[in-house]
Amino acid sequence: MIEDDNDDATFLQASLRRQGAQSVDLVRVESMADAIVNLRQNPFDIVLLDLNLPDSTGHDSVHRVQSTDPSVPIIVLSGDENEEFAIEILNRGVQDYLVKWEGDGRTILRSIRYAVERKRGEERLSFLAQYDSLTEIPNRRHFTDQLERATTRARRSNKRIGVLFLDLDRFKAVNDTLGHQSGDELLSMVVERLKTCVRSGDLLARLGGDEFAVMLEDVDGPLSIEAAAKNILTAFEKPFQVGPRQVSTTTSIGITVFPNDTGDPMALLNNADLAMYQAKEDGRNNFKFFEQRMHEEILAYHQIETDLGKALARDEFTLVYQPQIGLADNKIHALEALLRWNHPERGLVLPGEFISVAEESGHIVPMGMWVLERVCKQLKDWERRAMPLLRVAVNVAPASLDQPDFHRNVEAIIGRYGVDPQLIDLELTEGTLMRNSDAIQETLRYLKMIGVRISVDDFGTGHSCLNYLRQFPIDVLKIDRSFVMDLGRNEHGTAICGLVLSIARSLSLEVVAEGVENETQLAFLAKHNCDYVQGQHFSMPVKPEELPDLYRIRGTTNDRGHLSESEVVKALSI
Repeated sequence: MIEDDNDDATFLQASLRRQGAQSVDLVRVESMADAIVNLRQNPFDIVLLDLNLPDSTGHDSVHRVQSTDPSVPIIVLSGDENEEFAIEILNRGVQDYLVKWEGDGRTILRSIRYAVERKRGEERLSFLAQYDSLTEIPNRRHFTDQLERATTRARRSNKRIGVLFLDLDRFKAVNDTLGHQSGDELLSMVVERLKTCVRSGDLLARLGGDEFAVMLEDVDGPLSIEAAAKNILTAFEKPFQVGPRQVSTTTSIGITVFPNDTGDPMALLNNADLAMYQAKEDGRNNFKFFEQRMHEEILAYHQIETDLGKALARDEFTLVYQPQIGLADNKIHALEALLRWNHPERGLVLPGEFISVAEESGHIVPMGMWVLERVCKQLKDWERRAMPLLRVAVNVAPASLDQPDFHRNVEAIIGRYGVDPQLIDLELTEGTLMRNSDAIQETLRYLKMIGVRISVDDFGTGHSCLNYLRQFPIDVLKIDRSFVMDLGRNEHGTAICGLVLSIARSLSLEVVAEGVENETQLAFLAKHNCDYVQGQHFSMPVKPEELPDLYRIRGTTNDRGHLSESEVVKALSI
């Protein structure tokens, strides 16, 4: 009790005694100076505070107590019944406000108990706002706040800060396999290991999920930060005992340095995040320092992502077609539709620059439907012009196949234009086929039922397996261009191409070889009975209006036969 008036103090003490409050050990001081000394020397459960003291009054008294011990609850004892003032003082973090001489011992004792409980609740809420409830280490909010303060200190003292961004490798697999409870147990164990890797003055935080951050203040330079990162990687070498199971997990670490990389606290964390993804791409279980090019790449990524969102609405996409040549008759048997982007500022943008962004951002799904619809529209247009109708291959992204209504959307688009389904060849990567066998089998069976052909694109680059070739209703295997390019150069490419052709023959599948550029490649493929080839050796991808000339020169397998000179002129003039 901080109270300078003897009568007020005596009344309060007597009131508590009358309630038999033996559990209350009351210590009285008469000045703020003495109160501060006592609060610093002893842990108190609560402070009963008179606001009018010889050396402190009003709001200043509350502030000085809170500054000395922020965790101690406060009940203000006042001779003033001013309700507005009472509300104001409560808004400053005081737990209760009592008017002297009005409360009996029971009221005062109840107020003390409620004030203690209320303060505990406030501290718990404050803890949850700043700390992770599972691991009880600082959370993202606390980390970013402390990072901002640390950069201010470092700027004044001309010192460096290292920020490490950690992400557990393949943690989702643990959660999915062992359950979320085991996942939480693993996260808690990870934190205990991480604590052994950081200095007492360093800050370890859980940013969310399986992401963590470490802030290293007053570091000498990259070498000392590198040593800390290596210590963390070493700590993960030993498996974790999660219940009855031993679980091995590693971490990928991104590192950034203040002020070398940036002076902005939030940019520091973003930089470290970017570097962490680079560490993931480089094989996981390692660390990478942030490089400026990463920042430039992410800016370029977001710009492309933004522009892609507008490209369909602005009709900026177009299709070109690359012929597929039959080696048995040297004629054009089919076409592959390839997407091009006519950017209003950058000009022609090739797929290698935007497809990966479209896949990661989700734009690839509507883009895929646009391609299929444009192909069907083009086929109908060719039919109207009496041009040869050849099969057209359309690439299907994994995200498109994940759509539960994908097969029905395909059927609807084909039906809308009245196109023969056998003219549509959907190309899927083998990685896509391995993702969800049951769902994909059902989708592909439906597509086969309506007459669509199915090809496996980039065959040989992923999880090539005879088992899934038997499971899925596949018509065509496409040999990836990387293996075709190696024909005549090394034994690896030659062996892969030979193996694919052998597998296709044993399963009665057709084979298309991509990226044929020279006679050496062509000779090998012809010798080993490859069905079709495509590549620069025969033709670059061409615009739709250029196809009639190509058909006249090389011929097609379509029933309409070669176009006459007059038909070519007519087609070109339409």
